[in-house]
Amino acid sequence: MAAVREKLLTASDLASLCEVDLKTIHNWVDRGRIPHFRTPGRHLRFRAADVAEFLRAWGYSVPRELARATSKSVMVVGSKDVFAHVTRSIGEGLPIKHAQHAYDALVFAGAEPADIYVLDVRGVSTEVDINGMLEALHRAGPQATFVALADEQVSLPPYVQKIGRNDGVALKAIVAPDAANQGPATPAQTGEPPLAAGGVR
Repeated sequence: MAAVREKLLTASDLASLCEVDLKTIHNWVDRGRIPHFRTPGRHLRFRAADVAEFLRAWGYSVPRELARATSKSVMVVGSKDVFAHVTRSIGEGLPIKHAQHAYDALVFAGAEPADIYVLDVRGVSTEVDINGMLEALHRAGPQATFVALADEQVSLPPYVQKIGRNDGVALKAIVAPDAANQGPATPAQTGEPPLAAGGVR
């Protein structure tokens, strides 16, 4: 079975999710509203991650299976308690991996780098040199976002954002800013896609 990230949707699938007809989907494609590609037979296909981002951006609800297909992934490095705190803080919108030990995080990052790393400084620094680990993770994913959970003063590389260990609001603002800053968009705010069921644009 293919991973969720590789799942492809048809134009009919997207029309059903948005409660619009196929002509609307083709209009959105023609206007560049959603990333797509065509099969050799010229049929439209959409990657699940692109559909999830499109639905979020235009104020539609995102089905759970598509929410997991987001293009961003999070890796939490620390205890089960830290993992639970991060999961509660950011919700279910992003896929979250857990590495209890620093060495596991490095192995996972070598195989499939995450887009966002959240590290419990207190827990990780008892196992390895925290700055050395951050440098290794940064080499594996230089475009990644790095968040260090620490209440104490600690020297960290400039690309790492430090927040309090229990500051769920700040964590959500960094990891899932769209969810933290706004509720669902309305058609008046966005200027186009949402339509009533069966509508044509």
